[in-house]
Amino acid sequence: MTTPTGLSFATLLDWLEGRLDAADASQVSAQVAEADGRTRAAVVWLQSFLATTRAFPAPEPPPIVRQNLRQHFVRWSKAQAAMRARPEPVAATLLFDSRQDLALAGCRSGDEADEAYHLAFTTDVADLVIDVRRIADGQVRLDGQVLAGDPATAPVFAAEAVGQGFRVRTVDGDELGRFTLPEVPAGPCRLEVSNGETILRAELDTG
Repeated sequence: MTTPTGLSFATLLDWLEGRLDAADASQVSAQVAEADGRTRAAVVWLQSFLATTRAFPAPEPPPIVRQNLRQHFVRWSKAQAAMRARPEPVAATLLFDSRQDLALAGCRSGDEADEAYHLAFTTDVADLVIDVRRIADGQVRLDGQVLAGDPATAPVFAAEAVGQGFRVRTVDGDELGRFTLPEVPAGPCRLEVSNGETILRAELDTG
């Protein structure tokens, strides 16, 4: 909080408790002497507060309490740092590409605009399956699903596709690990899916 004279409560408190050097203390004294009623009321309140704290000092906590508080703060600090840290991406290996693995079947859609193909990637922590559908000239739709190996894994994933000159993101993932990127420029891109604990990274070429 700052008073109309520009003096903050912290400055007034430092002045009243003698923590300012001589020049600063003299300047604050002069400002208070010419201050408005609101600033003088703030000074009176602070003087009363300091007098009360001197009359009723807080009891010194037992050593174990201080130690517990320090330990709790250390744990809290580590937890905050862990929450802010970004997990290291896990590279996914291509396991199946229907454009290649089903080529001998000789099947194709009657309409190229609706043509879809399927990709499967694997990692040590989860598998990733993606349906790629051409929706327009130069655009594809990605429908994917993460199949986690550990049932305790957080099931909802956000997805992001990054390529030359574009970055497309979705946060519509559901509790079955499914997600959709409705419009992605066709061509090479990097797909990352994350549940906040794990990031799976797959290199795609949807051209």
